[in-house]
Amino acid sequence: MTNVMKHPARYILLLTLAAVSLGMQGADSPATDSPDRYTAEQLMEQGRTYFEQRKADEALRCFTAVTKHYENGDSIGKTKLTIRALNNIACVYKYFYYDYIKAYDYFTKAYRLCEATGDEEFLPIVMVNLGDLLNDYGINSSSQVMSQQAQEIFDKCMEHAAASGNWELMVTAFFNLSNQNYTLDLKRYERLLDSQIPDSTPDLEYVRLQYRGLEQLQQGNYARAREYFMRQLPAVSARWEPERDTLATYMNIAYTYRMEGDYRRETLYLDSALQLAVASNVSDQAAGIRHQITEAQAHELSERQLIQQMAILFIGIVLLIVIGSAILLWRKNRQLSSRNRSLYEKNRQLLYAEQQEQQLRKEYETGKYSRSSLNDEHRSTLLSRIQDLLSDPEVFCQPDYTLAKLAKMADSNTTYVSQAVNQRYGTAFSNLLASLRIKEACRRMVDEQGHYSQLTIEAIATSVGFKSRTAFINAFKREVGLTPSEYLRIAQSQKNEL
Repeated sequence: MTNVMKHPARYILLLTLAAVSLGMQGADSPATDSPDRYTAEQLMEQGRTYFEQRKADEALRCFTAVTKHYENGDSIGKTKLTIRALNNIACVYKYFYYDYIKAYDYFTKAYRLCEATGDEEFLPIVMVNLGDLLNDYGINSSSQVMSQQAQEIFDKCMEHAAASGNWELMVTAFFNLSNQNYTLDLKRYERLLDSQIPDSTPDLEYVRLQYRGLEQLQQGNYARAREYFMRQLPAVSARWEPERDTLATYMNIAYTYRMEGDYRRETLYLDSALQLAVASNVSDQAAGIRHQITEAQAHELSERQLIQQMAILFIGIVLLIVIGSAILLWRKNRQLSSRNRSLYEKNRQLLYAEQQEQQLRKEYETGKYSRSSLNDEHRSTLLSRIQDLLSDPEVFCQPDYTLAKLAKMADSNTTYVSQAVNQRYGTAFSNLLASLRIKEACRRMVDEQGHYSQLTIEAIATSVGFKSRTAFINAFKREVGLTPSEYLRIAQSQKNEL
């Protein structure tokens, strides 16, 4: 007889003798023949065989027949077999028919009969099975009352097992108690880590890994807990329904992912658990696993929708920022464009005024000079020559044009020429030269005759005497308030508007 919720099944049918199975050879089946023809021992043995073959009806008929011996007043010697038969009937109802009410009824009968007859050997086993039934029901129905009753029964069982040194039973009880019980008070069960428990105890390593995994889980160390649960897989015992142990481990691993909010990986391990449950005919677990898969998928869908909503919100905010920035940039560009046009017009007016001034100066030249060693006639003549020379672009646009060259061309010296320039223009010769060249560059950029329309900005800079693009741009910006590119763009725009 196998108890499908871990190890208690190992204790069932301890009274079965080899001779019993030999006596059954060649006999008719108790499931089809009259059960009265067989002894209680034979019925128990055959019932266990049917149970292992998953023939629930036949197994139930055999175990029920055993209880009739007790009810009919047979000897007290049959009582132990009756207790075991009641336990086995409960297992049939629980694991094949999923009838928890009848299973509870028969486990309770077995429990009471153990107490009434003082069967201390089998009592802990019934307690484990009964506690497991209550624990499963508590998990499936989310009943705290049932879960609490299950824990009380498991605690009694573990105390009994520890007192008698039945370590295998204690290991089994803890596993059943801790299965999907993630809030279990582990300090009450530290005895599982006691070195006095032999390492040879079946499933001790598996259960200790369960303990450590739950411990890390309760501390919020989900990745570390998952490591312990992963280590459970190779530690699963192959002797007693390893599928259920493996399934329980998959559920634990899935739970760690749930706590991390990784519902996709949770679903993967729940799917593995479901496939194993279906393949191994562990149908009592399948419904609960399907429910958890549905929950995980719903969480994953909600999370995905939330991410999508956040993405849409983020994109919306970005678009608003982009649109707002574009509007601000557009307004700023309009203001800048208006300012640039104003500077351009101002520069054009200055150029026109200078041209008019030069024309008038040629007709009439007057000026007033103070603190000068030049006499008025000499000063007037020198200024006239300087102005004539500096009104000719072919002169001041020479790349190597200097104050000395201007003095030589004016038939004077650098001292007089420098003094005359400062008095007339209010600036040093170098600044005046740069200003004249920039103004000539502006004229060439808007040349209506087409002589310079094909030249680039660099070429125009060179044509007016600048040797460096950087020096030209800096001087242009300082003189006009615009860069050469901005000035040229406005000039072309106005030309296109005409």
